[in-house]
Amino acid sequence: MKKTLRELESELNETTRKGQILDALAAFYDEGCTFEESDGSRREDREAQHAHLSAFFATLRGFDGATLHAQAIGDDVTLSEWTFAMTAGDGTPIVWNEVLVRRWRDGRVVAEKFYQAS
Repeated sequence: MKKTLRELESELNETTRKGQILDALAAFYDEGCTFEESDGSRREDREAQHAHLSAFFATLRGFDGATLHAQAIGDDVTLSEWTFAMTAGDGTPIVWNEVLVRRWRDGRVVAEKFYQAS
């Protein structure tokens, strides 16, 4: 039976919450998915996003947690509000507050945009 968008979004968010972000890429994102940062920079496919995240995670001492504050589900679009807590290689805490907007097609994320909050 085909999963609903709510089920897919919930599974993706749970995988993210566990810090299994690279696993989530393979499981939920289309190979041609585009990724856009709040500054307008882009990565044009899942492979580029994997390389980007792998390089970033390699600089961290730890991934300390992800808190999902809210989510919304519309017609082939989902939004989720997060706080990510990490520790940089030098021990400095990193806290990101983000809203992720995902566009879905055929059960896969085809575009994701990140909005940073202070």
